[in-house]
Amino acid sequence: MKLTVVSMTDPKDKKTWSGTTSNMYEALRRNGIETDTITLKNWFTRFYIRLGLFYLQRIRNIAVANFETTTLGAKYWGKRVDKQIKAQARKSDYYLCPGGAAVIAYAQAKEKFVDIPDATYALMNDYYYSGVDKQSVDNGDEIDQLALQNSTKIIVPSKWAYQSVVKDYHQDQEKLALIPFGANLPHVEIAPRKLDKKQVKLLLVGVEWERKGVDTALETLKLLNDDAKSEYEYYLTVVGVSAPTGFKQENVVFKGRLDKNDPHELQLLEKEYRNADLFILPTQAEAAGIVFAEAAMYALPVITYETGGVPQYVLNDKTGFTLKKTATSKDFADTIKNLVQDSQKYTEFSSNSVKYYQSTLNWDAWASKVKEFLQG
Repeated sequence: MKLTVVSMTDPKDKKTWSGTTSNMYEALRRNGIETDTITLKNWFTRFYIRLGLFYLQRIRNIAVANFETTTLGAKYWGKRVDKQIKAQARKSDYYLCPGGAAVIAYAQAKEKFVDIPDATYALMNDYYYSGVDKQSVDNGDEIDQLALQNSTKIIVPSKWAYQSVVKDYHQDQEKLALIPFGANLPHVEIAPRKLDKKQVKLLLVGVEWERKGVDTALETLKLLNDDAKSEYEYYLTVVGVSAPTGFKQENVVFKGRLDKNDPHELQLLEKEYRNADLFILPTQAEAAGIVFAEAAMYALPVITYETGGVPQYVLNDKTGFTLKKTATSKDFADTIKNLVQDSQKYTEFSSNSVKYYQSTLNWDAWASKVKEFLQG
């Protein structure tokens, strides 16, 4: 079996889709699958995207989420992939398109496409996207519908996405597989942790202050340390955003953005995971929880919200806690306090996290299941 991974930017580049696409490509090859790549963007496509968005937003006055969710964009990417497939010396059995609805929707090539969305437009609208007009919503929905219909197989990373593909887009479950994504960090072997100290280090990794719930995490830390009866002192490290001007709160360190493609910054990120005791992410919206796969690899119990695809990556009351969307900072603080005070449960959660990473939340497991699904 030969596969081709198709992406807007180079699938082998670790910057493409935050490293997800390159990890897919490398894992497929490690699993003994001949794997090729197709890169759709070039200097002209970048110009065309800017021109297209200018036309839609400034001339037509249409509010769009991005170029890929417009009919103009999807038709353009369809022509691009048709041309690239035609130029291939030897065709592949399947063409895997991570986040590739815009690529597949209007493609005319007769080859077998595999759509790998982390969510559907029906889920993303008013969840990630906002301020999009009705025409653009209809276009985005139509692109997803066409892409799913035109795909021979569909692979999704969460039950949340799976249910939407079936219920919102009426796709046959026989062509659909649920295979969670893996961690986008180099593999490490971490033993289950024990919490036998009075200083507890929390880690948050996220690049959007509001969506990742940084304010909630900061308030949680304050509540934990304001508890006069507590024998523990808590610290929070935030990776992905910088401290606001004039920010003052004890026991908080902001590391800013750390580039996984920079060896030095990657080491700094790995150090933060290694030194942490708990992973906190009060995320407001999350399609696929790759950061939770990374926390699991580092044996970190997680405290987060039950939203989007998160429950696929954090098993409630097993590898951490997924709190209801109505949960407050006090609920987060109480949950952390109870877990820290129960050393046996903490170690159990840590052990469960490692096991879940080893069995499911790694890219080799993903590639193995993809291989089985496509050959089945």
